[in-house]
Amino acid sequence: MSGIITITAPYYSELSYIRPLIKNVLETIEETYIKNTKIPCCLLPTSGREISITPLFYHAAFEAYSAKKISYIPSAEIQVNRGNSKGRLDLALIGKKHIELIELKASRVKLFGHTTTITNKIRDKLKEASDQLEQIEQDEILQSTKLDLEGLAIVNIFLLVPESKSSNDDLIHARVNEIMNEIKETFIYALRASLIYSYQHHINLDSSKGKGESSIGMITVASRKEDIDQM
Repeated sequence: MSGIITITAPYYSELSYIRPLIKNVLETIEETYIKNTKIPCCLLPTSGREISITPLFYHAAFEAYSAKKISYIPSAEIQVNRGNSKGRLDLALIGKKHIELIELKASRVKLFGHTTTITNKIRDKLKEASDQLEQIEQDEILQSTKLDLEGLAIVNIFLLVPESKSSNDDLIHARVNEIMNEIKETFIYALRASLIYSYQHHINLDSSKGKGESSIGMITVASRKEDIDQM
């Protein structure tokens, strides 16, 4: 039994260059964690919150770089100035012509909830990441490099289903496809990816088990800051 990964982007999208990174992230989640059923649910990176996602992305980016799948050098948890305070940038990809400043977000949604609720959640998280990118004082970074700076938001949505529907693979696959089509129409410039896990697990919350919900997969949406600002 294998997880099902799909990754799509508009044919004209420059974000296709991060496809190897997103593919590595989803493959790592599936092959290293989800398939290893000996790992307690509470220790899965997909069970936690946003703080558990950054190391996963950095690991995937570094592996892709080491394997020469990508040409940019990754760096994570970078201290940046945000106005009068210091903050952390989740991830940076340093390429030959520009540096990609990346904010990562994560959330949970009910797979069989309203589609607009899911797309609104993605939109809110994208805008939250965009606001954080806007707060970074880029002049300080530009003083020490000739490379251009770009901003990128990556949102990861974990999909929950009631256990009464968790064994209906056809229903789950059809619903994920339906949501991905809606995301395509709503976020037309974004790179979109989905992973349906080979094995389901509980989210690391007592309330999740109390509600009889399982996590069956995830959706990832990556969008340029300027595209988010126009939403």
